[in-house]
Amino acid sequence: MDNSVVMYSWIFMAIFIGVMLIMGYIGMKRTHNSEDFATARSSYGPIVIALVISAGISSGSTFMGMPGLAYDLGAPSLWYPLLYPVATVIGMLFVAKTIKRYGDTFGTRTIPEFIGDRFNSEFLRIVLTIISVLLIFYVVSQLVAAATMFQMMMGVDYSVGIILTGIVLAIYVFMGGSHSDILTDSIQGFLMVITALVVVVCFAFSVGVPGNFGDMINTISERNPAGGFDKLFIPGDATYGSIWLVALLFVAHLPFAILPHLGNKFLAVKSNKDMKKLIMYCTIFATILPLMGLGGMLGIAVLDPSLELRPDAIIPVLFTEIFPPVIAAFLAVTVLSAIMSTSDGLIVSLTQLIANDLFRKTIVPRINMKKEKAEKIELGLSRYSTFVVIIAAAAFAWNPPQYLSIFMWIGIGGIVSATAGPLVVGALWKRATRTGAIVSLLAGTISYWVIYLPIGFDVSNPFAAAGSGVLIGMITMFIFTIVTTKKNENNVEMHSAS
Repeated sequence: MDNSVVMYSWIFMAIFIGVMLIMGYIGMKRTHNSEDFATARSSYGPIVIALVISAGISSGSTFMGMPGLAYDLGAPSLWYPLLYPVATVIGMLFVAKTIKRYGDTFGTRTIPEFIGDRFNSEFLRIVLTIISVLLIFYVVSQLVAAATMFQMMMGVDYSVGIILTGIVLAIYVFMGGSHSDILTDSIQGFLMVITALVVVVCFAFSVGVPGNFGDMINTISERNPAGGFDKLFIPGDATYGSIWLVALLFVAHLPFAILPHLGNKFLAVKSNKDMKKLIMYCTIFATILPLMGLGGMLGIAVLDPSLELRPDAIIPVLFTEIFPPVIAAFLAVTVLSAIMSTSDGLIVSLTQLIANDLFRKTIVPRINMKKEKAEKIELGLSRYSTFVVIIAAAAFAWNPPQYLSIFMWIGIGGIVSATAGPLVVGALWKRATRTGAIVSLLAGTISYWVIYLPIGFDVSNPFAAAGSGVLIGMITMFIFTIVTTKKNENNVEMHSAS
């Protein structure tokens, strides 16, 4: 690595970390109780939250994993960045207003709490809380991406990169929880949009490639014959082998926006009247960010084919190849923004599984603890469990997986399969009932793991298993409600909130 790139990277990194810590301090000043830490309820405008949600959707997977897949597999892998923002926004249209309205009316703080209250079922809340622990796979993938950036751009060991990332995240999440998460992510999201647009321009003008745009396309086809732009699918591939598998990738992302670390962001919007604007801005930002995948295609044409390179490292290597050191270093820090923007939200959500869903909602009602004492303990649990989550994720991340985009979906697939029926169908259909929700959650969860592990798709493809689990969960919810449940089993509170 060029010494000047390393030097500039450290300079920009110091500035970036300083800004994140300042935002963490401001978030701490705005955090007065456990609800502030958990939700930052009704505190921010639609553009800010749209940047936060879009940044959280994109993550290190979009900024490193998807370009890595494109660099390794070619154009058929672009189905992923093409389809997932569309599916995610469609899913958001189904549930965002309901979550916001219900949360403001009844004070829910997390997605497991929302579903538990929606169907008046402690069983649903506790089971979904346990399933949501799978988000740790998502955190692991972000730490891997961050450590890779430290390694490639700043010349530090991979393990040191994990430690540095963990320390920075721990400090500002500990201080301000959701407020710190939102303040930092809005800045990070803005930087991410700029970087994605830079990559699109570089691809459109074939920067770093001798010749014109057509020459770049020809070079890509020559160097990766199975992955040229004239190929839609990769025969025999577990993820991009057929239109059916690609369709399941789309279906798997329909409930993506209601993952715990994203769904709770709807609660932070100032008013339910802002939800239309929020979804409009999310559509714009979430469509731009996945265009980072084009960087992987550009890398095929720019970099020496004999270069031995881990696919997920393509973006930092490409930046150093086509940009002056100062620009390459700055853009590398914006990629780190993508990683941090998802990591902090995930960490806050995981802390709330402990502090809110288990302690506040499950333990406190059973022991008759005074409200003031319970509030103090809950805030302490929220803050100090931050360290537990980060240490656990760092331990898993010590040996990196081959593909970040696929690894993180091991956990996400289990969550979306469990929640698709109760949350997507339940938000749209007032008749949906508790029994149907329970059976749907179990059917979606079990089918995902049965399909993914023992009998079905290649284990390198959790997308198809998740898509199947989502479909099975939603169909089960619909059929079981129609055939076996009574109308008076509905959650009356949900109706009044709707």
